[in-house]
Amino acid sequence: MGRPSLDTGGEIAVIDLVAHLYSTKGLRRDLCAIWDRYSAATTEERKQKGFEIVRNYHSQLTRMFRDDPDGECLDIDDLRSVWEEFVDALRDATGASEAYSDNEKYTSNSYQSLEKPVMKRNESFHKLAQDLNELVLQKSPGSSRGGSTHGIQRISSKGMLLGIGCSSREPSLRGGNEWAKMKSEMSPEALAKKLERTAGDK
Repeated sequence: MGRPSLDTGGEIAVIDLVAHLYSTKGLRRDLCAIWDRYSAATTEERKQKGFEIVRNYHSQLTRMFRDDPDGECLDIDDLRSVWEEFVDALRDATGASEAYSDNEKYTSNSYQSLEKPVMKRNESFHKLAQDLNELVLQKSPGSSRGGSTHGIQRISSKGMLLGIGCSSREPSLRGGNEWAKMKSEMSPEALAKKLERTAGDK
């Protein structure tokens, strides 16, 4: 299973499709319709053991799409944060995280590292990506301007907001500390040791 690619041949991330549809006034309801179909198709999947965190972030995304259909209350970064945690949870629940350990091509804060293993391991997520891609092809202009494809701004090229294995509220809920490392030159372990030494000097 490959990553979604528009007919112009440009490789994009699933978050690019989601953000494009969410930020385009005439396409938000189409995005919600696709999400509702995905939700109905994965009801039993989300009940499986190990999908507890997936259920949490799926619920958050559903509320975002339904409660703010006009995009008046939330911005793209709000959507990106929850999307990253949703796919990260799927990555763990489906065993796709094991595939990432062997993938040295991407960095710990790239959407390729986050989404690609899930698309290979989870048919329902792959189908969601295909449906989003087809919608963009059908309803967005075919021209490519300013580094975009079909009008899509590739926000994925700037990297993730959080980082694989990380949460927006904690350094990590799933065992990673990439976000903490990325936001600080000093690792959490080194910082803890420094604080211990400082306390001992008093």
